[in-house]
Amino acid sequence: MGKRKKKHLDQAKPFRIRTARFSDEDAMMRLLALADPDDPAPFESSRTVLLRGPQGPLSHGLALLLVAQHQDGAIVGALTASPPDWIVTHPGITGEHNQSALLNRLGTVHGVAVDEPYRGHGIACALIAEAERHLGRQGYGLITMDHKPELTDFYTRLGYAHGAQLVIHTPGPLIAQPAHTGMIHSFKPLESNVRLRAVPGYPEPMVSGLVSRTHIPAGSQFLPGRGLFVPRGA
Repeated sequence: MGKRKKKHLDQAKPFRIRTARFSDEDAMMRLLALADPDDPAPFESSRTVLLRGPQGPLSHGLALLLVAQHQDGAIVGALTASPPDWIVTHPGITGEHNQSALLNRLGTVHGVAVDEPYRGHGIACALIAEAERHLGRQGYGLITMDHKPELTDFYTRLGYAHGAQLVIHTPGPLIAQPAHTGMIHSFKPLESNVRLRAVPGYPEPMVSGLVSRTHIPAGSQFLPGRGLFVPRGA
């Protein structure tokens, strides 16, 4: 079977981004499977969330489910995001208060995909931009995702930084979460007080200001065996 021909799209945006509905179930799941054809099973949780119906604080509780609908009615793109599961399993994040602080501030895109005939027309960019806006309006300070290395340039153009792990400065220990095997971790602040800091002595940028009392001042450095060292009076 030959490749499906790409659709010709008008200059004006012939699609709109909206939250997913019950009726989008089959199309959304088919599209999300394209995000990782070798292992589509993890996206099955999105089906369960969708069928629970719309509710806050995101589109479906703590999950954000978006679709791109073409002007002909077809669902041609999909995105799913939520706080990452590792927040509640990471050994460095203990206590309900610390977990809740991050669950309300950190959003992760688990999958984004566009039907092949409609690729190359800005649909993926529009889905990601809407996810950023939606998460930002709800008080999330950072958006992240894991992706294949060949997509690094794409996410760089959208303003994302990259690393082998996500490193967050917290009131307790530094939280380091590695990317999945063979993947790159990308991240982007959603508000001005959340920043990515290059800290001497540490190989990856650190997220500063995501939760209260975690601003990393100038002059800070990472000391092996001691952790983050903040100069006196900073």
